Amino acid sequence: MEGPSRWQRFRHAFTSPSAFHEALRLKSSTSILINEDLAPSPPSRQTWTIWNFFAYWWSESWNVSTWSVGASFITLGATIRDALLVVFVANLLSAVVIVLNGRAASRYHIGYPVISRSSFGIYGEYFVVVLRSILGIIWGGVQLYFEGQFISVCLRCIFPGWTKIHNSIPANQYITTQVMVGFFLAFLFTIPFLFIHTSKIQHLFSVKSVIMPAAGLGIVIWATSKNGGVSSGSLESSVAKPSTSVLAWGIISQFNSVMGANSALLVTVPDLARYSRTRNAQLWGQLISLPIGQTLCAAFGVISTSAVLNMYGQAYWNPYDLLNGILDESYSSKARAGVFFASASFAFATLGTSIACNFIPFAADVTCLLPRYINIVRGQLLCLVIAFAIVPWRIVATANGFLNFLGGYSIFQGPVVGIMLVDYFFIRRGNLSLADLFTLSPHGRYYFFHGFNLRAFAAFVVGFLLPLPGFAASFGHDIGDAATHMYALGWVLSFLVGSLAYYVICAAWKVPGHEEVRGMPFEAQVAEAGAFDPTEEVTVGFESGESDASTRSATKEEDGSSGSRKDAHVVEKMA
Repeated sequence: MEGPSRWQRFRHAFTSPSAFHEALRLKSSTSILINEDLAPSPPSRQTWTIWNFFAYWWSESWNVSTWSVGASFITLGATIRDALLVVFVANLLSAVVIVLNGRAASRYHIGYPVISRSSFGIYGEYFVVVLRSILGIIWGGVQLYFEGQFISVCLRCIFPGWTKIHNSIPANQYITTQVMVGFFLAFLFTIPFLFIHTSKIQHLFSVKSVIMPAAGLGIVIWATSKNGGVSSGSLESSVAKPSTSVLAWGIISQFNSVMGANSALLVTVPDLARYSRTRNAQLWGQLISLPIGQTLCAAFGVISTSAVLNMYGQAYWNPYDLLNGILDESYSSKARAGVFFASASFAFATLGTSIACNFIPFAADVTCLLPRYINIVRGQLLCLVIAFAIVPWRIVATANGFLNFLGGYSIFQGPVVGIMLVDYFFIRRGNLSLADLFTLSPHGRYYFFHGFNLRAFAAFVVGFLLPLPGFAASFGHDIGDAATHMYALGWVLSFLVGSLAYYVICAAWKVPGHEEVRGMPFEAQVAEAGAFDPTEEVTVGFESGESDASTRSATKEEDGSSGSRKDAHVVEKMA
């Protein structure tokens, strides 16, 4: 017998407050630790192949920030060769960390919020999740603003009088009517994509991985052919050469900036790797594409900017400023057509970047904060609404101190990923207990001290202490060269110190179940996790979240060697 239709359920939700509440509540959630997007991904959602991961990171490499990254290096006095080498090495290191941090997720098919419970504790996970979610909201809004800029350029190509539209918005709001229209359209264009679950969104990045490099190549070909060559030396010759020590520390600082830009994704890559179809799909797909893609995009930005500098006498490092500059010089039908397709490609690329780096991680994170009401799709929509409301153009235009804060935020992300890697590879030896990740029992292996792993939090603090004075100095406080240099090593320093501190603390203060895990082969419990049927043991309603469910308690015998009583609340599918 068929149940009520979607329209009937929608109408019923507004018949009373209790009906509305019932419609919002996810039937797959029976505790604060679980719903369909926190439970291990079932085989039907293990859909990401090697190509999908490659396309994701390749497409993610083509964005506004990467296109412009050469500016920060060359203005220091570095050569173009050195600038691109730094970009490549930083992204190669990022790719290695991404692969390592995605390994647990590809084996156990669980996301960042759940994996972080094993290292920070059942309740300690909320701290690291909120730490990451803040970035998702802010950069989601900023990327939405960038997308609006490109849409405004597209409209300028279509309508000759676009720039002549009266701007009634006061100057102190730091946005024009044209860009506001583009920003609102960007908001509307983003909505349909957020209804797609992460396990099915990979095709968006496959399309972007083809369109954006083609658009970038088109800009490079136009710029070099019109200029009669690359002439990249003009960029270097316009910069005064600093001393060797100043240049060296400047390059180290910019290396850290690239790592910092990637830092949030280094932490939350499990939210993608959990959907890996095979154990090694995330390995090769991620290791190759990121360093090559980012380096090519940065090179295209440098080449295009240098050619335009020779032609127009001005260096447009930002791609939407470059496209507007082309229209300022020539508003011919040929120029308008070329700029339109380039700008539309960049708008689409920015949309993909925002979904990849902000909406997906935020949604995956926030599910653990309100699992009874928020799944990934709802979390993505929530992130969009908040990102729209924070008026990101004011952040970009005026909040220099705040942007410095965001730039230094990586010193708090480095210890997190370092602790997670040490915990999985050295402390747990790749052996996680899924039952204990979903229990509130004080006897659970990851309950630690009232739900918090004090070892991890101590290592986290130790990790960011050394670069912290330099972080404070970035706001205008003079505290000496030593602190500034340690801050230049920010992410790398906090990552290494946090990792080492956690290893030492755990060696002195053993984690629960240490003796049992030490005697196991590496990742021996992956096979056991594979036999852990999520439709019977953890949750139901993976595809719709609408199935009825009842709760049962499954208690396993106490393990004498580990002292861990695996007591998990689970959901049973009903006929």
